[in-house]
Parts: sequence; C-alpha cells; structure tokens
Amino acid sequence: MLRISRDLILVAVLIFAIYLFAKTQTYNSRYWSSTIKIRDIHISNSDSIIIQKDTALIPVNYLGTIDFREIDPEKRKDLFIQYLLPAIVVTRYRLLDDLHHIEFLEDRIIRKKKVAKVDSVFLAEMRSKYETDSLQELKKRIYPHPVSMALAQAILESGWGTSGIFRKGNNIFGIMSFSSDDSRTKVRFPDVNVKRYIRTYDSVITSIEDYYLLISKVSSYKKFRQKRWNGESSSELFRYINSYHESDQYISMAHSIIESNDLERYDNIPIIPKYQEYTTLGSFLKKFP
Repeated sequence: MLRISRDLILVAVLIFAIYLFAKTQTYNSRYWSSTIKIRDIHISNSDSIIIQKDTALIPVNYLGTIDFREIDPEKRKDLFIQYLLPAIVVTRYRLLDDLHHIEFLEDRIIRKKKVAKVDSVFLAEMRSKYETDSLQELKKRIYPHPVSMALAQAILESGWGTSGIFRKGNNIFGIMSFSSDDSRTKVRFPDVNVKRYIRTYDSVITSIEDYYLLISKVSSYKKFRQKRWNGESSSELFRYINSYHESDQYISMAHSIIESNDLERYDNIPIIPKYQEYTTLGSFLKKFP
C-alpha cells in the first residue's frame, strides 16, 4: 500500500513537472509586453498640473483643456513643459517596448525558433503600420528620438501652448491633414490666404503618437531616422529635420529652447516602477490553467 502511494506521488510530480515545463516553454516562446498604469487627471486650471521631478515620472493623462494664454508668461513655460512631459515619456516608453518586441522576434527568427501566433500578428501589424517589410528598417522607424527634441518641437509649433491649432484640436505639432478620413478642421493661413486642413486629436497622447508615426514614415526624414538610430543628441538631430518647418531660424530656435530650459535632463527620465506592470510566470500560469 505504501509503495502504491509512493508511486502515485511520483507520477503526480512527474505530470506536474511536464506541465510546468510546457507552460514555461510557452511563456518563454512569446514576448510579454509591460504596461503602464496611467492616472487620469481632470484639468481645470494650472494648479491641476503635477510638477514632475527629473529623476522619476508619474504617468498621467490630462483630461480636458487649459488655455495657456491666460497663464502668467513667467510660469507658462515650466507649466507647459510639465503638462506635455508625461505624454511624451509614456509614448516613448510604449515605442521602446514595441522595439524590444521586434528585437525579440528577430532573434527567434534568426535562431529558427517557433514564433507564437500573437507575436506573428503583432509583427504583421507593425509592418503594415510603418510600411516596411525589413526588420532592420522597422526598428529604425519605431526607435523614438529623445524627449528633449519632442518637447522643443512642441514648444516651437504651439507657441508654448498658445496657438489656436493646439487649443482647438490638441494638435501640438501643427500636423496637416490631406485625407478626408482624418479627424480634422479647416483653417485659414493669413500669410498665403488659403484654406487648409489640420488634424485634430482627442488627447495630447494621441497627438504625440501621430507625430512620432509621421516622422517614422515620411521619406524626407530617412537620414534623420538613421542619425536617430545612431544615437545622435537632440541638438544634432535638428540638423536633419529642417524640412519640418520653413523658417531659417528653426534649428537655432530649437537649440536655444533646449539649452535655456535644460530639456535634455528629461531624456532618460524613468517611469516610477509602481506604475509599471509586468507579466510573471506565476501570473501566466494562473491566467492559463
């Protein structure tokens, strides 16, 4: 009787070991993205804006609008930076996670390892979204440029948040619309006396996401993307994106904004760990019994 009980225990242990091995193999054979827990904050005035430290960031999404024209010019600059900073950092975090996902799949493909169905779907979606079949080119298109550059361009294009384009449609970067499928509005440019369309967005984050996507696909920014991939600083990168704006002073103004506001201190700002969620093997086993 004792021997039978011992044999049953051994069989049970063996079955569990096989189960655990199979689940572990499944766990390791696919990419598990991390997610960010974002705090929604309904903004009513400038006091609603959280002043972030440059050592770690609280990921927040500001709901509603604020008119930066009504804020004291002495305070407006710092508040506008603080208003945009979380959305830019969160967007870059997600893009870097997508990049790591692509690198994970590239490694499995090179080693001729099985690619999970969910990862195959992700790869197909990324190739379609960024309009390339090349994994190397895909990585370059996804890889985001520094926070300081995005902040400087947002400041230049929106006039520190005072432009009508930004106030009426969350269009921080002055992105034009050439398709009736876009969410957009018609505007008149007085210098050329013609009507054109600009895109509108439901949030600051979607505006920033579209900005990164636009720069990642437009052919005239190909050299910029290579320099970005090579790790050039924001100040250097502006030399390769002068076609974004017609002004001869665009690059020098961007450099001045970066330096005078010390924007590069935000380039490597991490998100506070408690706002990040990772899939562990334990949670995986619970999710898929």
